Amino acid sequence: MIKFFRKIRQQLLSEGKTGQYLKYALGEIMLVVIGILIALAINNWNQNRSNTALANLHLKTVSQNIKEDLVQLNYMHKFTDTTLTYSKKLTKQFQTLDSIDDKTTKYMFYLLLEKSTSPNKSGIETINNSGELSFVDKDIQDMILNYYTTLDHILAREEISNTFIKNRYEPYFFEHYSFTVNPKTLWKTVQDYYKEDPRTPKTLDSVSFLNDNPFEAMVFGRHFQIKEQHVLYKEAIDLANQLLLKINANDQIF
Repeated sequence: MIKFFRKIRQQLLSEGKTGQYLKYALGEIMLVVIGILIALAINNWNQNRSNTALANLHLKTVSQNIKEDLVQLNYMHKFTDTTLTYSKKLTKQFQTLDSIDDKTTKYMFYLLLEKSTSPNKSGIETINNSGELSFVDKDIQDMILNYYTTLDHILAREEISNTFIKNRYEPYFFEHYSFTVNPKTLWKTVQDYYKEDPRTPKTLDSVSFLNDNPFEAMVFGRHFQIKEQHVLYKEAIDLANQLLLKINANDQIF
């Protein structure tokens, strides 16, 4: 092909057709440039297609991570639902709206429990590190950002809650109410531990309990923390389920 074009140029020069030669040479250059541009476009298209394929492959890992997260999130949502109920019952007892009963110590004990999630971020970290997130569907990008931002809020809130338990609630509880950890506590773990204890358990004094303003404030603090966590867990669960549906639909299209 190159020899063919060269022969034409030489023929035009030998015939003294300089104007036509220049026009032909210019056309030839334009053809070469167009060919290069087409080759670059094809190469870019292939590269983008390859990057998109890899991004969608990594999305499958993200999808699996989210499914694992959902197990923890559903457990924590259920746990905080129970904890929230118990903190409300304690609050009503402090406010004398409900009477002190055998379950009071159970409620107090339940608020001692520290819980936290441990989300798996291997998939999203791989996509971020490879720079392939930009090749993912824009709606999925936004949903991923919202989901993992919510997880970060959850982890921060869990840290606040657990730190409060360790530094404030737990020390105060064991200093003033350690005697409530006995066979009378309506908690199977405690009852099993003390099932052979022959001693007579000390009961909770209602008057002293109702006048314990510092502890009432701590119960309020725990209630507020649990409420915030409960809302975040529900938000993360909804986002996770929506994201899984979107990723699955995108995988079928791709």
